[in-house]
Amino acid sequence: MDSDDEQRGPVEVTFRDLTPENEPELRRLNSVVFPIRYSDKFYQECAAAGRVTQLAYIGDELVGAIACRLELTPLKSGARLYLMTVGVYAPHRNGAIGTRLLRHALNEGSADTFIEDAYLHVHTPNTEAIAFYKRFGFVEDGVVQNYYKRLDPPDAAVLKLNLREWKREPLAKVRYGRGANGAEPGE
Repeated sequence: MDSDDEQRGPVEVTFRDLTPENEPELRRLNSVVFPIRYSDKFYQECAAAGRVTQLAYIGDELVGAIACRLELTPLKSGARLYLMTVGVYAPHRNGAIGTRLLRHALNEGSADTFIEDAYLHVHTPNTEAIAFYKRFGFVEDGVVQNYYKRLDPPDAAVLKLNLREWKREPLAKVRYGRGANGAEPGE
């Protein structure tokens, strides 16, 4: 998610669905990239979200991932796409991988007419991440006080995007590969 993302140009990556076989790789990535330990429920929700959650590989090496969940709106008239994490290992951060993972999730979410918007929380001092999401049209929608238990300050900015207004964008140098179990994506 570095601002240099597009300067080096995108590297070729393969996106794969989350499977029980590659879940340990996502757990490892999250433990390295984020200061939070995620529960088993987090990974179950990622898997249940289907194609919006993707793992990015260069060859057989996991280099990044986007983890999402779907939530019903309060009136249950639609759904929201919650972007739980977008993470890329540090050595791979200038290859537009985070950008393409996010575009993929927004493209997938906007293709489902039941999903109204996308939203996420960002640690308030992380101005680089906030600027990254704003490049995609996310707008700030308030601050949740004491959102994080182990971070100082503990507050999170809420960012949201109306998916019904999202214009699908093509993904350069992305191919969709087989899951770790050899199944085609979506099988």
